[in-house]
Amino acid sequence: MVAKKEIVSKFFSSGKFLTPDAIEYLEKEPSLIEPALSIEKTIIKAEDIKKLKKPEEKQVLVIKKEREIPAKEYEEEIKVENLCDFSVKERKAKDFNSYFISRLQSIQEMLMKRISPISISNLREDGEEQTIVGMVYEKRVSPAGNIILVLEDFSGFVKCIVNKESEVFRDAQDVLEDEVIGVRGVFRNNFLFVNEIIHPDFPAKERVHLDIPVNAVFISDLHVGSIDFLDDVFGRFIKWLKTSEEAKRIKYIFICGDVVDGVGIYPGQEKDLRIKDVYKQYEKARDLLLEIPKHIKLIIAPGNHDMVGIPEPQPPLKNTPLSELPNAVLVSNPCYVKLHNRLKILMYHGYSYDGIIQGIPSLRKSGYQNPSLPMLEVLKRRHLSPRTEDTLIIPNSQDHLVIKEIPDIFHSGHLHTTSVMNYKHVTLINSGTFQAQTEYQKMLGHIPHPGIITLVNLQTREVRLINFL
Repeated sequence: MVAKKEIVSKFFSSGKFLTPDAIEYLEKEPSLIEPALSIEKTIIKAEDIKKLKKPEEKQVLVIKKEREIPAKEYEEEIKVENLCDFSVKERKAKDFNSYFISRLQSIQEMLMKRISPISISNLREDGEEQTIVGMVYEKRVSPAGNIILVLEDFSGFVKCIVNKESEVFRDAQDVLEDEVIGVRGVFRNNFLFVNEIIHPDFPAKERVHLDIPVNAVFISDLHVGSIDFLDDVFGRFIKWLKTSEEAKRIKYIFICGDVVDGVGIYPGQEKDLRIKDVYKQYEKARDLLLEIPKHIKLIIAPGNHDMVGIPEPQPPLKNTPLSELPNAVLVSNPCYVKLHNRLKILMYHGYSYDGIIQGIPSLRKSGYQNPSLPMLEVLKRRHLSPRTEDTLIIPNSQDHLVIKEIPDIFHSGHLHTTSVMNYKHVTLINSGTFQAQTEYQKMLGHIPHPGIITLVNLQTREVRLINFL
């Protein structure tokens, strides 16, 4: 402690005088003696010296808090129903018979909830309207321009005539061979003259949603390995998943087939490939998907470009590098996925849609521009490929392409065009692609929608399209 006399003397020799309170303060704070000498006053008070003292610097501990990600707060809950017979066995003619019997029985039961049909063998020529259910064995146009539908059930066949002047003629134009329908009409001279065509369809269902605030993304048709794969666009999507505030609620990503471009899918495909080895295509796809945050669950189905073969149903992509993804669930095509024991999603890649668009006259102009329309048609017909020629099938005792349960969300791809539709509280989503327009598509005049994802709030069922192109 510095003596009072010494402090006074020091300031006196500099021509400055200290008030008693200033002397007392400097005795307690001797480190301020030298700074106080520079005060440009003759008489220095304690308050003048106190102004020299810097406020104590408080040490602030900064804790870098990890970004809050709401989706991490909830555990994923996924129940998968693979609609596929994985057994490897020889198929015989009787398997095809069982397959079509299964289809007719399943859809007949659906129609019987709406109508009361009789068997074809019990049709009566009494002038009264009668109703039957059958599979369309044949469809043709008569020389007079009427449509003739040959229907078959377990009791026999009948020719159904739809007059070109009737109100039901347009409905008859859209009927597909092999689909199961109801027909109401008058039976005479061994012909059923049709007044009404009835599809299985379904009543409006409850609008189901989750109780937790999580979102899902729906994409398809990456076509990794193609020279037209949009690597930079997919990279922007991945960056958005990692950095966007909007992406923090994403818990699930559904990928509905054609993960890679494949090899030998069509003649001359090699010239369209950047990666010419299919296994390496899957390695590249795996590496890209590894960039997705691990708290997001990936549900991945195959498509017609994937290596499991074209016949449907298709088994999961388990013998590929995609099985190394720690957050992936590999599912069949088609399949049902149930989230949190509540919301059901039907995934089907959509290989049959090309044939459906060509087979249904009302879709030929609009089906590719709005692929929700062929999706709607398969829902109404309760079959993912009503016309057998539109897909290669694996015949089993059950027809796994029958839509036995109506989903809350129906997700497809294949047509490379993004569209969303709501029908009786079912959300229909056809995903776009991450492949630019191919030469083949240019030749057909088909304009794809690359780089667009569908984001669905699973709590509100609100849908948003986000473009990364």
